[in-house]
Amino acid sequence: MTSRPQVRCVYDGCCTFDPQTHNHTHCTEHKCKRRAENAKKRLGQEVTIHDPEMWELQDQRKMALAERQRDKNEWILKNRKIVSFDIETFDLAADYGVIMVVCIKDLHGETRTYIARNDEEERACILATRADLEKADYIVTYYGTGFDIPYLNTRLIIRGERPLGKLRHVDLYYTAKFKLKLNRNRLQNVEMALFGESEKTEILPGIWRRALRGDPKALAYIADHCVRDVAILERCFLKLRGFINLGEKPLKLFGRG
Repeated sequence: MTSRPQVRCVYDGCCTFDPQTHNHTHCTEHKCKRRAENAKKRLGQEVTIHDPEMWELQDQRKMALAERQRDKNEWILKNRKIVSFDIETFDLAADYGVIMVVCIKDLHGETRTYIARNDEEERACILATRADLEKADYIVTYYGTGFDIPYLNTRLIIRGERPLGKLRHVDLYYTAKFKLKLNRNRLQNVEMALFGESEKTEILPGIWRRALRGDPKALAYIADHCVRDVAILERCFLKLRGFINLGEKPLKLFGRG
């Protein structure tokens, strides 16, 4: 009996095998003969170039998905806890500076203000802020990705505390940057563009220095500035909510290790 040499599967060269007959060219292990037959059937199928009925169904599905996203956004706004968050600090680097004022505003609700007049009060301030934010379902900031959240986390770590553990974050800075076309992407510019006026106040360097020394009037001015900022932030968020897909915002869990 003459043995046949091994052959390689002609369908996709997936393996070599011992042929059982002279025309055994597809391996049986991967069912390549059946796969080759199915591929030929697909190639032989008629392709419909113009199919308006299918296009109509596809367009209806896209519209339904867009409407579902819009409706889910409105449901989230009514049924989830959303807060606007802003901090005021002395120095932009958290290892050199300190947090002086924090404001957290519930959507359509009250504003909670935490003021740190000294070192011990800052510890209480950042712990209260962390606890408050972790109760929220969504946190709205303006450039909080690059400043407010890492600053808070850094101050917590420096003081031997864990950073913010739960976060579903809406950073309105990036909404304004990529969905609008403004001269500058500062919150004040966004407010002016959306409402034709601005309620933001300015903080001069002297006010910061007096506040750092514990001056009550300077601290009160900075606290009022922060309260205004979270109110403006909420106002702009509500105006721009149609550009934000809240349902796709990921829930981040960190700082528990």
